[in-house]
Amino acid sequence: MEHFSVKTFKQQLSAKKISLAFQGIFSQDVLALIGKSLRNTPDSRVIAKRLFAIVIEMAQNIHHYSAEKQYSEKDGRDIGVGIVAVAEDDQHYVITSGNCIDKHEVPPLIERANYINGLDADKLKAFYREQRKMPQREGKPGANLGFIDMVRKSGNPIEINIKDYDDTRSFFILSVRVNKEL
Repeated sequence: MEHFSVKTFKQQLSAKKISLAFQGIFSQDVLALIGKSLRNTPDSRVIAKRLFAIVIEMAQNIHHYSAEKQYSEKDGRDIGVGIVAVAEDDQHYVITSGNCIDKHEVPPLIERANYINGLDADKLKAFYREQRKMPQREGKPGANLGFIDMVRKSGNPIEINIKDYDDTRSFFILSVRVNKEL
């Protein structure tokens, strides 16, 4: 049996400049801890707030929409399971999340992301306002603004990658770059 090496894991995190990584149930307590961690971002407070907002949006997506759930004793219900990581390169912070989704959800997600990524700043703002006025989708929490918010806050397109997971689910990977310079 191959043993997990914390030392190797730490070296991999350092080599990829990953400052935050969490895998598991995205409860309110976890979100609070992530928020505390992101407040210590060495760059400007504005950038730290953007990072926090995007991480929270991704975590809420996992919380609500992940096809993989675990029961939370504290919340008394099933909560979505996934992973979120914050890495950096010379010019950007890169926030990435991953979670299982039902395969039938893949085409509309890709279509929505492509549509949002194709809008300029003015059209994105107008689309945001339009979406806020829409009635809540049946059986879906939230106002369907997540992708829009991430693009607006980051100033960059969202990146989606879909990997096969099993016969009925795909693994949905969402990445957003936040510029280090304002």
